[in-house]
Amino acid sequence: MNQVQFIGTHNSYHAGLAPSEMAVLRKQNPQAAESLNYRHPKIEAQLDAGARQLEIDVYGDAKGGLFADPLFLRLAAKEGAVELMPPGWAEAMKKPGFKVMHANDVDFRSHCASFVACLQIVRTWSKAHPGHLPVYLQIENKVGSAREGFAKPEPLTKATMDALDVEIRSVFEESEVVKPDDVRGKHATLEEAVLQEGWPSLDWARNKVVFLLDQEKVTPLYTEGHPSLEGRMMFTNGKPGTSDAAFVKMNDATSPQIRELVRKGYLVRTMTDDPQSVRSGDTKRQQMGIASGAQILSTDYPFDWKAGSGYHVSLPGEKVRCNPVNAPKSCNVKLPD
Repeated sequence: MNQVQFIGTHNSYHAGLAPSEMAVLRKQNPQAAESLNYRHPKIEAQLDAGARQLEIDVYGDAKGGLFADPLFLRLAAKEGAVELMPPGWAEAMKKPGFKVMHANDVDFRSHCASFVACLQIVRTWSKAHPGHLPVYLQIENKVGSAREGFAKPEPLTKATMDALDVEIRSVFEESEVVKPDDVRGKHATLEEAVLQEGWPSLDWARNKVVFLLDQEKVTPLYTEGHPSLEGRMMFTNGKPGTSDAAFVKMNDATSPQIRELVRKGYLVRTMTDDPQSVRSGDTKRQQMGIASGAQILSTDYPFDWKAGSGYHVSLPGEKVRCNPVNAPKSCNVKLPD
């Protein structure tokens, strides 16, 4: 599983601000407006194109309705024409459960309003594409902004982490997920397993999904009562040297540490983009990330979906390839779907 390299998308759910909302944001914060001026195709289209990692931001909403009346939707209405939310959006937002958006009250338009809806899209796609390479779902817990006029997001607690696992299990059978227990096997810790024995075979992982928990700050909440992630559904963003370390997020694609982590056996995600490179079209950072062997190359501009400068990220020849750092000479991989 860790001897290949593939492209993923950053903020994969992102449908982009409507023109009227963007106009409000440009008046308030032109720099933020520029950074949010992108949108991804629907999740199914990203998977069809060859993306094998998706990033989903989630906000807790245990009672429902917390984010059902976004501030910028109201502000845009005062300015004139408003782009209506998709059918069923209001009803979905009023139901209990995790909601998916980039920034509460400002950047709230998503291809799937709830976490469960996003998971259902991925599972439906998976069932329609037998033999597909594993799909990695990187989950980032958000606490958002509680400024004046904004909804007050829920705090992150152990109950939040438990609820995430419950929602994953409500959509996916455990046999459809590569879990920490599967990788740890009979080893004392998860880290020992990946460093000594390695990850499971790629063929075993076909037709499955892998959940990656994004932030180090939530790791203690997720590992409490679950040493080495026993019984958990997600891999944490581990710190090398700890029992739960198997997946490591290294956002800086230029870091020389990435190559060493990959050689040791960790699964690494890096971010190929930075704002300056996207604006200028400079590809130095992304080329360093590709050469590093980081298995997951996350970008806002995958394949031929280009920024205004022409910037985009693609692998030489294929949409997935044998890892340039740790793949054996016998490696041969391609997308069957």
